[in-house]
Amino acid sequence: MVEIKKEIVELRKSGKFYNTFGDDAIIIHYLMDYKIVAEKGGVGFPETAINKVINALENAEVSYKIYEKDLITNEKDFKKLNSYKEMLKKGIKELSIEERFQKIEKQIRLLNEKELDNLLEIIENAISH
Repeated sequence: MVEIKKEIVELRKSGKFYNTFGDDAIIIHYLMDYKIVAEKGGVGFPETAINKVINALENAEVSYKIYEKDLITNEKDFKKLNSYKEMLKKGIKELSIEERFQKIEKQIRLLNEKELDNLLEIIENAISH
């Protein structure tokens, strides 16, 4: 039997931190600007930040469940108002922009002074209109 993941951010407590992975991590990254650790495919944050995260999820009307071990300690289901898909779409778009920006930044650092001056002139002209 295949389990279908519902559109609910799942936060799991591990020691003094909470972690979330996959699409849930993208939503938390989008809402909280927490870094996604690529090797783990997730986001982690200290337990002291849990109320801020809950507030952000509730303000965005994203359903969530919080686990300690295998017990649900807190949850909110926005039912039809749940904006999980919308926040995920925005998060993916933002993540893509960040990745593109980082790639361009690396390439810019390889330019010589003349090439950099030319590029900066093009950018300055493009954003001044």
